[in-house]
Amino acid sequence: MALLIRPGIALLLVTGLLAPPPAGAATAPSNAAIKAAFLFNFAKFTEWPSLAAGAPIVACIADDEDIAAELTQIVQGQTIGGRAIAVRQPQDNAFWGECQMLFVGESASRRFAANAPALRTQRILTVSDRKDFSRSGGIVELYLEQGRLRFAINLDAAERAGLRLSSRLLGLAKVVRDGPGQ
Repeated sequence: MALLIRPGIALLLVTGLLAPPPAGAATAPSNAAIKAAFLFNFAKFTEWPSLAAGAPIVACIADDEDIAAELTQIVQGQTIGGRAIAVRQPQDNAFWGECQMLFVGESASRRFAANAPALRTQRILTVSDRKDFSRSGGIVELYLEQGRLRFAINLDAAERAGLRLSSRLLGLAKVVRDGPGQ
């Protein structure tokens, strides 16, 4: 039953219809579960035009085991556009190029910064909760606003990566553009 509820929670979170539960509520989803739900929905509303027919969508989580575990539960038995979703935890950034979506945890942010120029034109939806991630070349930045998790999308970075983002997703996002010198 939990698997049936999680995708529903994911949709409510992305559309902003689910308010944070009251403090101390026993059924409150964890921070990792909420972020994993966002990741699942980002994948649902993204197209990778160069992805081979029938190939899975590979979601890589760099340095955040809790989010990887939650995302693995959410995607179990799910498909997006007829594609399976595979969750990976690459320990080496040399494997990031094999991902369609890459969540960069806090401890991996230095490695991302060092590899950002090489990743910019690859077909990878990069996501992080690191401050100013979307203004420094990343595509999606998760951030808190008035106690709710929100997201910003850097359209320039998405276009450079050759990704198509749904207008429904963009309508819910704070849209940003590259910062100076990008």
